[in-house]
Amino acid sequence: MLCCAQEGTVQDRIDWPSFMSRQDLVWDSLPRAWHEGAFVGNGLVGAMIYQDTAGPLRWDLGRSDVCEHQPKGNHRLQIGEMLLNPVGKIQSGTMRLDLWNAEADGKLTTDRGTITFHCLAHAQRNVVLVDLQTTGDESECAWSWRPGLPVNPRLVYQKQPVNNPNPEAREETVGETLVWIQPRTSGGEYAVAWRDVVLGPGHRLRVISLGDSFPQVGGAQEAVKAVDEAAQLGLEALAKTHREWWHAYYPQSFVSVPDARVESFYWIQMYKLASATRADRPAIDLMGPWFRTTPWPAIWWNLNLQLTYWPVYTANRLEIGESLCRMMDAGFDNLIKNAPEAMRGDSAAVGRVTTYDCLGSVGDERGNLTWACHNYWLQCRYAGDDERLRTHLFPLLKRAVGYYLHLLQEGPDGYLHLPVSVSPEYPQKAADTNYDLSLLRWGLTTLIETSRRLKLDDPLVPRWTEVLQRLTPYPTDANGLMIGKEVPFAQSHRHFSHLLMVYPLRLVTWEQPESQKLIETSLRHWIGFEGALQGYSFTGAAGIAAEMGRGEEAAGYLGKFLDRYVKPNTMYLEAGPVIETPLSAAQALHELLLQSWGGVLRVFPAAPDSWPDLTFHRLRGEGAFLVSASRQGGKTQWVQVESLKGEPCRLKADLAGPVQVQGPAAGKAKDLGAGMWELALGAGESVTLRAAGSAEACEVAPVAHDAATMNPYGSPRKPPVPQSADGSLDLHAARATLHGSALFYEKTATLDDIGHWVDAADWVSWDVVVQRPGTFELSAAYSSPSSGRTFAVEVGGQQLIGEVQSTGSWNTFQEYKLGTVALTTPGKVTIKVRAVKLPGGGLMNLQRLRLVPVAG
Repeated sequence: MLCCAQEGTVQDRIDWPSFMSRQDLVWDSLPRAWHEGAFVGNGLVGAMIYQDTAGPLRWDLGRSDVCEHQPKGNHRLQIGEMLLNPVGKIQSGTMRLDLWNAEADGKLTTDRGTITFHCLAHAQRNVVLVDLQTTGDESECAWSWRPGLPVNPRLVYQKQPVNNPNPEAREETVGETLVWIQPRTSGGEYAVAWRDVVLGPGHRLRVISLGDSFPQVGGAQEAVKAVDEAAQLGLEALAKTHREWWHAYYPQSFVSVPDARVESFYWIQMYKLASATRADRPAIDLMGPWFRTTPWPAIWWNLNLQLTYWPVYTANRLEIGESLCRMMDAGFDNLIKNAPEAMRGDSAAVGRVTTYDCLGSVGDERGNLTWACHNYWLQCRYAGDDERLRTHLFPLLKRAVGYYLHLLQEGPDGYLHLPVSVSPEYPQKAADTNYDLSLLRWGLTTLIETSRRLKLDDPLVPRWTEVLQRLTPYPTDANGLMIGKEVPFAQSHRHFSHLLMVYPLRLVTWEQPESQKLIETSLRHWIGFEGALQGYSFTGAAGIAAEMGRGEEAAGYLGKFLDRYVKPNTMYLEAGPVIETPLSAAQALHELLLQSWGGVLRVFPAAPDSWPDLTFHRLRGEGAFLVSASRQGGKTQWVQVESLKGEPCRLKADLAGPVQVQGPAAGKAKDLGAGMWELALGAGESVTLRAAGSAEACEVAPVAHDAATMNPYGSPRKPPVPQSADGSLDLHAARATLHGSALFYEKTATLDDIGHWVDAADWVSWDVVVQRPGTFELSAAYSSPSSGRTFAVEVGGQQLIGEVQSTGSWNTFQEYKLGTVALTTPGKVTIKVRAVKLPGGGLMNLQRLRLVPVAG
């Protein structure tokens, strides 16, 4: 039976423009903050678009490599904002981020006319284009430039003095182009250049470029040249090449799931990756080209960098991963310098923080380079690139492990032990941290296996083998894996660094029966401490649950992450931007669909029962395999595997038998039983396996979605709360719209509220539908361990003030009456809660508001 035109082939039935349009971010009103805005980027320059607090629409401009270049630090620098100032007062505005074309569109209506804009950061040229069309008096709308502070933003955030400020900036005119130039005390300069091109009545194009040079000057010339060349090419030609790049990028792989929110989130991350870096551009730091005030203006190596790049491998977007590998290659000598001087003959290391030069002394947090080498190893293995593994990674990993070998000491028990060290961000140090032990074990194992597989015959193999055999076991107790020797996991902690041997290193796996209790106990104990958990805690937990084969649990962790931490534009903040967490969530989704480790491709290893229909196409596996599969009605229908390099592998899939094996290489698939197949495909060969009785053609097409669930990101959206049958309005925390960077909805065994109310500028709102007007008694249910804080509830032009009373703890909730309000007309009303007096420590955990009709 043929499954399509040719036996064993898979047909792509994806209407890409239509499919991607359902993922677009859509704003029905103008965003008012960085974490709500539309973002464009080309891997080096970018812009975040939102309405300024003073009224204009602003483009926050960023370039990833603009840094201070000071001897004691090379932190990122804020560049500035381009402001669009309407003639009239803005009455309404809408925006859309068109993912397929990587372009942002918007329309502002003022009392003097309209402004329509179309914006892109050109995929290959370092220019940002803003196409403006206006009506009425808004033909006179004007641009203005607001420079950023040319100082280390970490000092600004921490309110520390700036001892070595940069010189004053200057503006120049070069032909038809204006250029703003910021010299650096340390040398060189960065610059912003712009020019307006009139395209017709009420129609003009602003061309913007950002230049940078160090240590010589030249950034201004670079920016001016880019603007002039783009202006000469014109909008139509630039848009054509820009779109061609993006239209080739997306179809490298395909994922569709029945949860519209998860699917849209995933595709926004794919857009974010290619907007943040490219193969020949800087590695992704914590914010990419979208600068925001931050205490994190550099690269953090103890989790952030690694998680940032996780999704690129399975997503078959290895050119994105190149930026990390090339940074490590270029920084090879500095990675050696980071090790203590006496060890530099055979060692390399990296501390917690560096910039793109990789220079940062190692200190007591010792495993960071080895973990980064795991990312490099994934890049090599998913590409099937043995030459790069041999010439680049192997020498670096050999040095990362060599640093550890200097530290080992034999104990009275005969085992080899590691000295007191840091398990990333856990407050108590320990000897034999599980962070170090797992990374050292992985490094040793990888060096031995690579030396054998590539026939390197490295003379250190006997030493590596001995250390691997004699290395002390992972410290454990009744609660599972500990932080380290004599240091239990005893308090809430956001990192899963003590669990790396489970995920992502997969040294201790659920497929080892003897390890299952340890994994289960460790996961429950870690994720059960809710207080200090952050977004990536839940993406890590999702990955571990997926490795356990528990798809529903993994999807639940993803849901908690999306509920609590993801901002309206899918950015993520912990004081400042922390880009790795949403990207790691994209990898967590991959873990439900395809896992590739230990020489086995596992198809739908953790498909949630609530997701009966799933499709993916050309996801990549270790060994350079492209895998496509479809699941309908909770049953896997077909799987196709294509080998790019001719490596052997095994395939595990829950296909109902007898399975049909199709394609020219069908004879190279051997059924091993229990859903396992051995594949001996040559380079360029593929095989398709179909479940018995499958009526579905081997076609790749999106999972159907209800139109009402599409485009969930952009404007914060929650459906209005209707009146109950008794006329009351119950405004629960889960139905609130959150405004601000710190607030999140939290739901645990003891909490079900809006928490982390630590910023006085944050506020919450509910839209309600009044069908039966009247007077209502308003009450608030909240928890707080102390008093002395004040909040205001705004209802239809009325305001009630609430004095926060101590309920004894953050987990103890009480309901307090605040007074009465009148809702006199039917229709939609917005109810807001704001902080009035917030002296520190958090306002309250708000569980709900209630409005109960007053009799008579």
